[in-house]
Amino acid sequence: MILIVLREATPEERKIFYCEEWSKKDLPDFILHTLSLREFGFDLDGSGPSHRYNQFLTVEQLADFLRSKAPYGAYSSVALYEHPSLRKGWLKSELVFDVDAKDLPLKRCKCRAGEICEICIDDARGVVAQFVETLRSDLGLREVNTVYSGRGFHIRVTDDAVMKLEGAERGQLVEYITGSVIPTDITLAFGYSRIFRERAARALDRIDEKKIEEAGLRRALAQKLVAEKEKVVAMMRSGKIGEVERIEGMGPKSFRIFLEMLAKINSELTDGKVTIDTKRILRLPSSLHSGVSRKCVLVHDIDRFSPDDAIPKFLR
Repeated sequence: MILIVLREATPEERKIFYCEEWSKKDLPDFILHTLSLREFGFDLDGSGPSHRYNQFLTVEQLADFLRSKAPYGAYSSVALYEHPSLRKGWLKSELVFDVDAKDLPLKRCKCRAGEICEICIDDARGVVAQFVETLRSDLGLREVNTVYSGRGFHIRVTDDAVMKLEGAERGQLVEYITGSVIPTDITLAFGYSRIFRERAARALDRIDEKKIEEAGLRRALAQKLVAEKEKVVAMMRSGKIGEVERIEGMGPKSFRIFLEMLAKINSELTDGKVTIDTKRILRLPSSLHSGVSRKCVLVHDIDRFSPDDAIPKFLR
């Protein structure tokens, strides 16, 4: 395990970044094309993004602000407004999924709270890849953008089909994408049943005896599930649920607890509160996450992305 060393950027380093490295070319098109309709928020000193209700009519105005203030953190709204400086006249909001590498359930590494390593990032990358595949293939969405935030990833969807959804509808999409509701028929080879099984297989591949016992299953069953993990994962992926039910010690009640445990783990893959909040502000792609000295960048290929791509020049 290689721990990724993260440290806070100094005020001088922030100034160097915004005056010498930051470029409007690093702003994604989905931000550039809607710049004047977004509310911008800033954390000027590390105490939080309290400088809110800002509007920029041009990218030059934004650039001037960033270079003069060199903020600790820069944010923009996922919502588009008629009057962003008042946060009024809501038009629509991106559909967002927040995958935080340090908060993923069943981590394969031994990182302490707040730490991340290459394994954390790789796990987060895998979750993002699954989510993006579901958004594109199952839901037919096309404008799916992935942004590295400094500690994890934001998936930001800008298709009109989802941007006018209300919070409750977005919550249902969280359940669908994460696989956090037990399907009526788990054996179906397509649709939500397949999604649930894929996410559940990920959980089973990483789970330990302690976690299974904490869910309410007997120790002997927990030991068997872990000892035969490879076989159980294969059963789950292929939809051979009957074979899982027939595992020694797995009665109807235990099987229900087993599925509920998996659904709960799946629900922790993303922060659902971020998705349902249509007025949320997120880190501005192209900006500096000063808390960890990493750039917030648009990811063009999640499989090839490396956290090294986000290291600012003042650390190189």
